[in-house]
Amino acid sequence: MNARFVLDKKKVLEQYTNLKALGLKVSYSFKTNRDIGKVLEELTDSEFSIHLTDEVDMITEKGKIWFFSQAWNQEDIRNLIERGVRNFVVDNGKDLMELLDFIERNKIKINLLLRMKFQEHRVGSGKYFVYGMPSKKVNEIISDIKDNELIGLLGVHVHRKSQNTSEWNIKEELRDSLSEESLKRINIINLGGGLPVRYKSYVLEVMPYIFEKIKEVTEWLKERNVEVYIEPGRFIAGPAVKLETEIIQVYDGVVVVNASLYNCALDTHLTETKMLVECELDDEGEEEEGAYYLIKGNSPTRDDIFRYKVKLRKEMVGVGEKIVFLNAGAYNYTTDFCGFKKLETVLI
Repeated sequence: MNARFVLDKKKVLEQYTNLKALGLKVSYSFKTNRDIGKVLEELTDSEFSIHLTDEVDMITEKGKIWFFSQAWNQEDIRNLIERGVRNFVVDNGKDLMELLDFIERNKIKINLLLRMKFQEHRVGSGKYFVYGMPSKKVNEIISDIKDNELIGLLGVHVHRKSQNTSEWNIKEELRDSLSEESLKRINIINLGGGLPVRYKSYVLEVMPYIFEKIKEVTEWLKERNVEVYIEPGRFIAGPAVKLETEIIQVYDGVVVVNASLYNCALDTHLTETKMLVECELDDEGEEEEGAYYLIKGNSPTRDDIFRYKVKLRKEMVGVGEKIVFLNAGAYNYTTDFCGFKKLETVLI
């Protein structure tokens, strides 16, 4: 058996419906998994957050695209406008000036979100670049462009880190970040992504708390006639996909499967999320038949390790047996390292 992804359409709809039940509009982060995006376009009214021009043509209804700027120029903007894109999310003042100049010269009406950093005292200058403008700058921009007739819907986008389990006091932070005048002018707030899903190192006990906080801010904003968006990527894509692999070798407590992190689960390296294995045993359990194994990919690199320690029943472990990883749908892209090819995705 060749390793493959198995995408469950019912699970996509289940995760999507959970968010819609909170009174939210959904703009799926398309870069997370394009196959999930295609299912959402076919079966739901989801909108889409797009970051690359090459992905624009993958969405049939261009009116559902929110395009994120990143160091663009007038020709880039013209290309997007000619394809039918009218919704934009701007990250910095330079990109904003390019856009405002273009629409003024061409008399094109657009919808616009300003990407804002949440509570600047939380923002560090460490490993990752932090997107968005300071809240003071966002308030100034809203004041400056509030009467621009070429801007239809105007709003704020809040960038949130992946697998965010704690920073969900959104109502308080918005109230501290946006002036009353800004809140009166804007039509939309996109709460960003960051909704966590379950991996070996993360649990779901926080979801009731997160959903309650989202419901709280949604109700507060709707009292001010502000439409509320959420931007799930991992939350929808992760649980909707399983990764099916086959054991090709077993030795000294090591299980080697016929796939590599480098062609199906590079996210494991980037975010240090360890996928659960279907039917793995509880670490606290006393099952006599269970034993611990290291699950390794089939590349020659020392860090090609799906799980360092997973407890499995001994009858599950043998050449030709199947190892299935759960929540495998987020950022499951490939590299060309060692000549690897992207795995097939099967829809069910």
